[in-house]
Amino acid sequence: MSSTTLTFVGVRSQALAFENQTLKLLTSYSSFAQSPTAHPTQKELALEKEIANLLKQRDATVENLNNFEKFENLVPSRSQQLQRHNEVLQENYRDFNNIKLSIKQERERINLLISVRSDIEAHKRRNNDTSSNQFLNDENDYINNERERADNANSIADRLLAQAYETRSEFQRQRSVLSGVNKKMFSVLSTIPGINVLLGKINTRRKRDAIIIASLISVCIILIWLTS
Repeated sequence: MSSTTLTFVGVRSQALAFENQTLKLLTSYSSFAQSPTAHPTQKELALEKEIANLLKQRDATVENLNNFEKFENLVPSRSQQLQRHNEVLQENYRDFNNIKLSIKQERERINLLISVRSDIEAHKRRNNDTSSNQFLNDENDYINNERERADNANSIADRLLAQAYETRSEFQRQRSVLSGVNKKMFSVLSTIPGINVLLGKINTRRKRDAIIIASLISVCIILIWLTS
């Protein structure tokens, strides 16, 4: 067996080992698409980096296999093997990119749900705060209204008391005025000669007239009683 054959077989063996390793890593990496987290973990980032580096190594390995086809006449079976290695490499690139895209989309969906949930909770908190503030405002308004009613009632009572005191003062003033007038009248009458005698005669005549009227009324009542 020639050295060229051994070299091709060795490079192809390395390519097969890389393919198996890539398949295992992609299987592990796909689990992050099934249950992604809101943010990438260190394990996810490390695995993603490892797969990317492995694919680059496979690029170099497949390139080495392609060089054998360029510079040597390979048998058809080996040409088919080389073509298959190229196809598997491209498939693994597509799988890797699809898994990355799925993880990204799922993570965006999760973050969107978290954001919506946070907005809903924030809205509820604002509503609760608003309700509490509204309750406090209503309570304060009620207290202020009651205080205003009490102040108005006190004001009305004060006005009524002031009017009562004013009325009483007016009565006292009028009584004082009338008392002063009476005193002045008696004082004036006492200065007129013979006025007291005249007033005495008027009072005597008034009493006499009252007695006469009372007597007439009594006689009329007796006559009515006798004739009935």
